[in-house]
Amino acid sequence: MPAAAPLLLLLAILWWPLVLPLAPGHLQSPPTFITLNGSRLNHLLLDTHSGHVYVGAVNVLYHLSPDLQLLSWGKTGPKLDSPDCLPPIDPTDCTQAETTDNTNKLLLLEEVKEKPVSLIVCGTVLQGICEKRSLENVSQVLYKTDNPVDTQYVAANDPRVSTVGVVVEQKDVMLMLVGRGYTSKGPGGIPPITMRRLTPVARHSAPAFSHEELGKLVVGSYSEYNNHFVKAFPHNHYVYFVFSRRDVWGKREYRTYVSRLCAGDPNFYSYVEVPLSCGGGYNLAQAAVLGYHRDQPTLFVAMAMGQASTPTPTDRSALCVYKVEELDKALHGAQLLCYTQEGKDADNMEKDSLIKYPCGGEHTPSPIASAIALEATPTFTWNPLITAVTTATEVGHTIVLLGDKNGRLHKVFLHANGTGTKYDTVEVDAEISNVRMVLRASDLCVFQVTKLHIAQCEKHLDCHSCLSNRDPYCGWCLLEGRCKRKMDCTRHAQPHHWIWSYSRERQCVSIESLQPSILSREEQTQVSFTVLQLPVLSKDESLSCAFGSLAAQPAVVMENRITCQSPAPEQLPPSPPGNGEPLQLYDCSVGQSDCSQCRAVAANYGCVWCADETPGCVYNQSCTSGTTDTCPAPVVTEVEPLTGPLEGGILLTIQGSNLGQSFQDIQAGVTVAGVTCTPLPEAYRISTSIVCELQACANVIAGPVVVTVGGSEKGESQQTFSYQNPQLSRIVPEKGPLAGGTMLTVHGSQLLTGQRTEQRSDQITGLQAFLGSKPLVWLLRMCVLCLKGKGLTLAMRKEEVVARLGDKECDVKTLDNTHLYCEPPEEQPLALDDSDLPTLKVLMGSLAFDLGPVEYDNDSHSSVPLAAQIGLAAGAAVVVLIVLVIILMRKSKQALRDYKKVLVQLETLEINVGDQCRKEFTDLMTEMMDLSSDVGGPGIPFLDYRTYAERVFFPGQKGAPLSQNLDLPDSRRQTVEQGLGQLNNLLNNRLFLIRFIHTLEAQQSFSQRDRGYVASLLTMALHDKLEYFTDVMKTLLGDLMEQYVAKNPKLMLRRTETVVEKMLTNWMSICLYSFLKEVAGEPLYKLYRAIKYQVDKGPVDVVTGKAKRTLNDSHLLREDIDYCSVVQPCPVKVLDSDTITQVKDKILDQIYKGAPYSQRPAADSLDLEWRSGQAGHLTLSDDDVTAIVQGRWKRINTLQHYKVPDGATVALIPRSQKTPMLEGEEEEGLRLWHLVKPSEDPEIPKHRKSSMRERERAKAIPEIYLTRLLSMKGTLQKFVDDVFVAILSRKRPPPIAVRFFFDFLDDMAEKHGIDDPETVHIWKTNSLPLRFWVNILKNPQFVFDVQVTDSVDAVLSVIAQTFIDSCTTSEHKVGRVSTAINLLTSLAMTSLCFFLSCRYYSDIHNAVSGCYQEMNSTLTELSGSFASEMNSLVALHELYKYINKYYDQIIMSLEEDAAGQKMQLAYRLQQVAALVENKVTDL
Repeated sequence: MPAAAPLLLLLAILWWPLVLPLAPGHLQSPPTFITLNGSRLNHLLLDTHSGHVYVGAVNVLYHLSPDLQLLSWGKTGPKLDSPDCLPPIDPTDCTQAETTDNTNKLLLLEEVKEKPVSLIVCGTVLQGICEKRSLENVSQVLYKTDNPVDTQYVAANDPRVSTVGVVVEQKDVMLMLVGRGYTSKGPGGIPPITMRRLTPVARHSAPAFSHEELGKLVVGSYSEYNNHFVKAFPHNHYVYFVFSRRDVWGKREYRTYVSRLCAGDPNFYSYVEVPLSCGGGYNLAQAAVLGYHRDQPTLFVAMAMGQASTPTPTDRSALCVYKVEELDKALHGAQLLCYTQEGKDADNMEKDSLIKYPCGGEHTPSPIASAIALEATPTFTWNPLITAVTTATEVGHTIVLLGDKNGRLHKVFLHANGTGTKYDTVEVDAEISNVRMVLRASDLCVFQVTKLHIAQCEKHLDCHSCLSNRDPYCGWCLLEGRCKRKMDCTRHAQPHHWIWSYSRERQCVSIESLQPSILSREEQTQVSFTVLQLPVLSKDESLSCAFGSLAAQPAVVMENRITCQSPAPEQLPPSPPGNGEPLQLYDCSVGQSDCSQCRAVAANYGCVWCADETPGCVYNQSCTSGTTDTCPAPVVTEVEPLTGPLEGGILLTIQGSNLGQSFQDIQAGVTVAGVTCTPLPEAYRISTSIVCELQACANVIAGPVVVTVGGSEKGESQQTFSYQNPQLSRIVPEKGPLAGGTMLTVHGSQLLTGQRTEQRSDQITGLQAFLGSKPLVWLLRMCVLCLKGKGLTLAMRKEEVVARLGDKECDVKTLDNTHLYCEPPEEQPLALDDSDLPTLKVLMGSLAFDLGPVEYDNDSHSSVPLAAQIGLAAGAAVVVLIVLVIILMRKSKQALRDYKKVLVQLETLEINVGDQCRKEFTDLMTEMMDLSSDVGGPGIPFLDYRTYAERVFFPGQKGAPLSQNLDLPDSRRQTVEQGLGQLNNLLNNRLFLIRFIHTLEAQQSFSQRDRGYVASLLTMALHDKLEYFTDVMKTLLGDLMEQYVAKNPKLMLRRTETVVEKMLTNWMSICLYSFLKEVAGEPLYKLYRAIKYQVDKGPVDVVTGKAKRTLNDSHLLREDIDYCSVVQPCPVKVLDSDTITQVKDKILDQIYKGAPYSQRPAADSLDLEWRSGQAGHLTLSDDDVTAIVQGRWKRINTLQHYKVPDGATVALIPRSQKTPMLEGEEEEGLRLWHLVKPSEDPEIPKHRKSSMRERERAKAIPEIYLTRLLSMKGTLQKFVDDVFVAILSRKRPPPIAVRFFFDFLDDMAEKHGIDDPETVHIWKTNSLPLRFWVNILKNPQFVFDVQVTDSVDAVLSVIAQTFIDSCTTSEHKVGRVSTAINLLTSLAMTSLCFFLSCRYYSDIHNAVSGCYQEMNSTLTELSGSFASEMNSLVALHELYKYINKYYDQIIMSLEEDAAGQKMQLAYRLQQVAALVENKVTDL
C-alpha cells in the first residue's frame, strides 16, 4: 500500500443499523455505513485478490465492493427443516418439520492454484450441508446436493454451536478441514474435526463435502469432547484449531486448547493438542487470530473468565499472546513424550521416530493430548467481554484491535516485552453488541459494515497533542511541523526528524541548559543552550537565533548544543523601573497544592490563593483575577478502613484536600457515620491527612465520613463506613494434639471488621496439623486390608510385623516399602475396650500405630463369589449411568417411549450378565484342576538349542544364518574359508573388534536393524569363546555407560539401539537356557496351555482375533455371541460358532496333545467330513457355495451354518483338492467376517432417524462385558504366580550369570559415583526382566514347539507388561485409558512380583561377591556344549559383507590407532579382503 494511502477501518456488527450510505470523504469525515435490510450477520469474508467483501447472514448472502457498494445478494433460507430429521425433508415422515431460519456457519473461498473459483457456504438447516456459489453473483448456485448422505453433514445444525473451517491443498486436491461442536439433535456420530473433499471423486464414489475415506478425529464420547471452536487457520504446512472444552481428564474445569494437524495428513496420525493457560483465571477463548509480533508469527487469543465450572463467560476478559514457535515446541514435546520413554508404545518406537515421522504413521500413537499447559501472562485486561481480535503491523510494530460486546473498538499497542497499552477507544455504535473483526492490508472489518479510519494523524496540530495521543501510527514530522505516519514524513529515516511517542526519546523539541541564564544588559557575550531532539540537517541547511523581535543571527551548532551572540546593548529595549535592586525570592507554588496549604504559609511571604482559570498559590501581586479569602469545602478522597467494631477503639485514616490549616480547625469537626471520631494531633498533616480514634456505637449503622473545618462547608466522603458486629459460628477442627501446631479455620461473619487485608470475611485459617480424632475404616467381608505408609521395610521384615484387629490377629500377607496387606478375620472381632467397634493396631518392633476403629459391612454373607459380585456391581453401575444419560438427553415423548424400551432391555441384560458371572465362576476351580493334571502328562515340547538360539538371535527372520550353508563355488571355497579363518582370528583381537563395532555404529546408514543383526552374527562367530565375548561385552557396556552417565543414566539399556545391547540380550539367552529348561520352563508351558485352554473355551473371531475369554481389553469380544458346546465322539469339545478351520485345529490339539507343533499335520492339508449313517458324508469348509453373502459382506462358514448337532461324528481326511483361499474374496470386493464385522458400523437404512440413536446405545452397552476380563484373570492367577515365583524365587540360588552381571552393574555404579539405588534397580530391570524374561513371556514359541495365535498373544502381552511394570520402582497410577488392564493386573498380580523382584535384587546385592571365577568356568562349559550348533562360517561371511560395505572407513579407523598400527590390523584386514573376494589392495 502506498505510504500516503489512508488507513481505513471496515466494521460489521451483528445487527445492522438502518443508515444511508455515505461516500468516502476527507480523512476526518464520519464513518461510512451501508444498509442491508436489518439482516443479522454471522460471517464476513474478504477476497484479498479483488478486495470484494462477502457477508454471510441469517437466510441471505451479500456481495460488496471494496467501497461497500452492494454488488449482488442471494437467499439461503428459510427452509422446511427439523434438526431431528435427515434430509431430504418429507413432511409426511418428519411431522415436526417447520420453516427454519438458515444461520450461516461457514463462509470460505475455494481456490485452485491460488485463484478463487467459488464461495463455500454452509448453514444450520438440512443437518449443516454445504453448497458452492458464484463469486460474481452470490445468488447463483454452482453446486448443491438434493439428496445428501450422512457423510455430507458438515456444519452444526444448531445456531448456538460453533463451526470453523479452513481450505487446504493436498497433492493438488483441494480439501476442507472442519471443526464443529457437539449437537444433541440429529446424527450423533460426526467427529469434532473432519476432512472434507471439495470435489467429487469418481474412484471413491464419494460426493463433494463428504468425509468418506478421509481423516477424522476419533475420540471417546463426542458429547464429552464437546469443543467450542473459535478459530481455524493454516500456517507452515500445518492447520491449527483453537477451542475450549471441559477437561475430561483432570478437574473437569473448562480450558482453552490449541490442536495441530499436518496439512497433508489424510489419516490424522499427526493430531496433537495442548492446553493454553492465560494467567489470572481467564480460561475461555472468545476469539483468536494469527498475527506477527517482532517479525515472529504469534497467536493472539481473547480470553474470558468462566462462570464457575461452566462454559459461560463473564464480563472479565483478557488478551493473551503466544509465540507460534513456543506453541510448536509444546506440541512437539507432547508428541515426543508419547513417542518415547513415557509412552505406552515406548518399547516399539525408535528414538528418532519423531524425526522420521513428523506427521505420524500407522505405528505411532494418535491422537495425542498434552496435560501440560502453555503459559502466558495477560497482555491486556478489560471489562466488558472482548468478542473479537485482529492485529496490524505498522513499521515493524504490532497494534492489536479488540472489539467488545458493547460495540466499542479498542486500540492496543503491543510493546516488545509483551505488555499492551490502550491508546484509543472508538464508539462504533452504542446500540449494537458483540463486535467481530477481520483485517485486510489497511482495513479492519467489525460486524456492521462501517468504514472507520484506524489513524487520523492530521487532526493533531502540535507536537504535544500528536505525541500525547500515543497513537502508534502517528508521529511528529519535525521540519514539516505536522503529525503524520512515518512513511508519509519525507525525512523519517534521518535522526530526530520523525518523533514517535513510543520511542526512547519520545518528547518534542525543547531548549535546556541556557548559559548564562541571567546577563547584564550592558554586557554582550556568547549565549549557548542544549536542544533535545535536534534534527540532523543537510550541508546546505543552517540554524539561526532570534532574540525577541530583533533580527536573526547565524547560530553555531556543535552536536545538540547551539551557541549565539547576544544582542548589542544599544539594540535592547529599556528596562522597567526598579528592576536594578536586590530581591529576596520565595516561590509560593512549591509544596502548596491547595488553598489550605497556601494560606498556612507565613504572612511575610505574601502568598495568596488565586482563583483564576488555573487556581494556585502565587505571590499576591501576581494574582490578577482576585484572591480568595476563604478556602473551598474539605474534600475527602479516601477512608481506611471502611469497617469497625461497635466497641470502637480503632484508628481511622482520612485522606483528602483542604482538611484545615491547623489541627485546631478540625479538632472537633470529624464524624464517622454520625459518631464522633477524635483526631490525633501528632498524626495530623496540614490539609491532606487526619488520623482519628473511632468511638463506640450502640447499633450497627453505616454512613459517610464528614469533616468540618471551622465555619466552612462540610466535606463528605463518597465511601461509606460501617459499624459491624463480628460473629463466630464454628472452628474447624474442634480437636488437636497437645503439642499444638494445628491449623484452625474460624468460620463466622464479618471477621475482617477493621482490617485492611483482602481476605475472605467468613473464614480465617491458621497452622495445619492432623485431626485429633481417629478415622473410621469400613471393611467388606472377604477383603484384604491395604495400609499405606512410607519406609515400612527399612528395618523390618514381614514376619516381625503384627497387626491386630480387636481381640484377633489380622494375618500379614505382604509388606513392601509403602504398603502393608493383611487379611482380617471373616467375622468382625470384639473390641478390647468398651467401644462398639474393634480397633486396628499395627506393631512394628517397639513402634505401635493405632489406626482407628474398623466396621464390617452388616449385609449377610453372600453366596455369590466376589468376582461375580464385582461383575454384577459393574453391570449395575453401567446400567444406571446409561439410564441417567438417556434421561438427561431425551426430553420428548417419543424419546421417553424409546427410553422405556431400552430400560427393559438393560434390565434383561443385567440379569443375564449376573447369571453368566455366577455360572463361570463356579466352573473355574474344577477346570483348573483338570488343566494342571493334563499339562503334566505328555511332557513339554522344548525346542533344541539351535532352534532356540535362531529364534532369539534373529526373531521373525526367515532364512536365518543358523539354518544356512556357505554357498560358494568349489573353486573358491578353500580360499574363502581361509580368509574367513583369518577374519575369525581378527575378531578374537579385542582392539580390532571394539574398533570395528564403534566404526560401524558411527556410520549413518548403519541402521538399528543392522546393529542387532551384526550383534547376533558376532554371537554366533564367538560362541566357542564366550569368556572372550563376555569380556568384550563388558568393555562396550563401559563405553555405553560413559555416554549415559553424562546425560540420563536411568535410560541405559532401556532399548536395543546399539550392538552391545543386542549382544547382552543374546548373552542372557545363552546363559539362562539351562535355567529355562530346568526351572522356569514347566510353569511357563503350563501358563501357555492354560491360556490356550481358556481362550478356546469361548468364541474367537478368526478375522479380528478378538476373543470372549482374554486379559486384553483391546482384544475383548464385547458382543454377546450365541453359541453352545458341541462334543464329538472322540470326544472333542468345540463350539458351534467355530469356523471349520477352528474345529480342525481343536481336533488336532486333542489328537496330538503334548506333541511338538511342527510334527503334526497342518489344518489346511486336511478336510473335515461330517458322517451320518453309512452313506451320509458331507465335507465341511470355511467357504463354499452355501456361504451367506449380504451386500459386500461374506460370512465364514461355522458348525452353526451347517447345523451340525451335538454328538455328531466327524473325520479328518487328506484334502483331495486345494480349496481357494478366502483372501481371494477380498480382491473380488467382498469383505469376510466371522462373529462381528470388523471396524464397521451397521449399515444405515432409509429410515435412519432412530437407527443412529440405537447405534450409540449399542456402543455403550458392551462395556458390561469387561467382567469377562476379571473371570479370565481369576482362572489364570495361579499359573501367572507360578511363573513369577519360578523366575524370581529365593528358594534356590539365582543363576550365576544373573549374579555376575548384577555385580558388574553395582561395580560400574560405584565407579561412576552413582549412589541412587533407583538408577541401579532400573539397570537391573532393563537387563534381565525387560531384556530377557519379557521376551520369553511374550513369545513362548522361542522356547517350545508350539503355535501362538493372535488371541493367545494378546493375553501374553498383558502378562508380560504386568511383569515389567511390577519390577519397576515407579508408582503405577490407574488412568482412564488403562482402567481395564489395571483392574486385571491389580495388587493381587503386581504386588507379588514387585515384592519378589525387590528381594531378589537385594539378596544378590547382599550375597558374598567373587563369582567371577565360577562364571568363567560356566562360560567355558557353555562354549564347549553348544559351539557345534553354531554355523560360524556363515556368520563370518555375513559379517564380511559389512566389512566390504564400510571397508574404507574401517581401514582408516584402524590406521589412526597407534596400537592398531603396531599390530598391523589394517594390513591383516586387507589380507582377508584379498582372500575372500580377490579385492585389489596395496599390499
